[in-house]
Amino acid sequence: MHDQQKRGQRIAVIGAGVVGMATAYHLAERGHDVTVIERAKAPAEGCSFANAGIIAVGHAESWAGPAAPAQMIHALLGRTPSVKISKLMDPQLWRWGLAFLRQCSARAHRENSGAMAWLARHGRQELQALEQATGLAFEQGHDGAYYLYGEESAFAARKASDHLEGFSPMSAEELTQWDPALKVYGDRLKGGLLSSVDSKGDCRRFTRALALWLEQYRQVTFHYGATVTGFERGQGRVSAVQTTNGPVPCDQVVIAAGVGTVALGKQLGVRPLIYPVKGYSATYPIRDGAYMPARPLVDETNLIAVTRLGSYLRVTAIAEFAGHDSSPNPERAAYLDDYVARHFGCAVELDAVTHWAGLRPTTPSGRPYLGRLRTHSNVWLNAGHGQLGWTMAAGAGQLLAERLHGAQSPSYGVSETARWLIAA
Repeated sequence: MHDQQKRGQRIAVIGAGVVGMATAYHLAERGHDVTVIERAKAPAEGCSFANAGIIAVGHAESWAGPAAPAQMIHALLGRTPSVKISKLMDPQLWRWGLAFLRQCSARAHRENSGAMAWLARHGRQELQALEQATGLAFEQGHDGAYYLYGEESAFAARKASDHLEGFSPMSAEELTQWDPALKVYGDRLKGGLLSSVDSKGDCRRFTRALALWLEQYRQVTFHYGATVTGFERGQGRVSAVQTTNGPVPCDQVVIAAGVGTVALGKQLGVRPLIYPVKGYSATYPIRDGAYMPARPLVDETNLIAVTRLGSYLRVTAIAEFAGHDSSPNPERAAYLDDYVARHFGCAVELDAVTHWAGLRPTTPSGRPYLGRLRTHSNVWLNAGHGQLGWTMAAGAGQLLAERLHGAQSPSYGVSETARWLIAA
């Protein structure tokens, strides 16, 4: 299947983030002639650039749930540091928000979270298979993660959850005995979970390494700095993708363009409900690794993720509804710096920090769009993974390639999410 001669269909993949690259990999593995189109000058320049670095199976839960409306009111009043609404009068946000409210029932929350958890676990499994097949190195680790709680009530509720497969509840004392670096949380730590089903890795490094591997070993073609300007269409199909670098003829098209999927979808008669939720990260050189936790962690009280990636510490937080503004807000960046100074200031170079903000492509339910357009029989979407793009990417790419190639998808896969596509 992997000789020098390309076989199969000509497939254009729009987007060279981690989701698009994982999709290209699985399509190329099935013998297709794949071309990746990316408007940036290199892979992973968008939401994949500096994310949390955690393959966070433990956070695969829909934001929409019975408690969410009250939480959004608190955010509007400025009482929730982890959620900010900076562009309230954005019509796109109102359309998205109304759909979000419709997903807040207990039943919808249960169904959406179940689907997300399945895809997250599948994504981790497929990532490890991809890693083994390619031999790529990206500061990966598969030893799990910590989920830490500073409130007794929240910890008790999580321990009582039905979804604890792969998660071991531990008292604060047990956690600090297990990993002395967690002593920095002091009396604020009330307990936590030790996960065996989470992983970590540098998403940008992975995506770029995979692009080079695909170009060298699977003859995948890449067009960087190429903005999609339109589509050549006829009889309900797309025959070429028009770009600023010229047309790309194709038999199939996969749109994996993150928040840019919305504008591309409109050209094809669909209006995906994807909103750009801004997340923030800060990256610090590590001065003394002895004070670093052995595994990545999620501070569930402050909703902050902490991950060691080689010689750097990556800290991420905040969900800001600010439209398509991707610029870092100094106040939000200072929030991360303050957290790191209080907990890991002795271990990192605080003055050498790099701040970043990226737009997470988020659907109201939390499930991604993963299926074929109703308006065009050869156009597919793989977008809307929200804060779990790194977690779901390899699994979502495998599912989409499997369906496009003609195989049946598992439950919670393509068939379950394709019905969400909204015809304009």
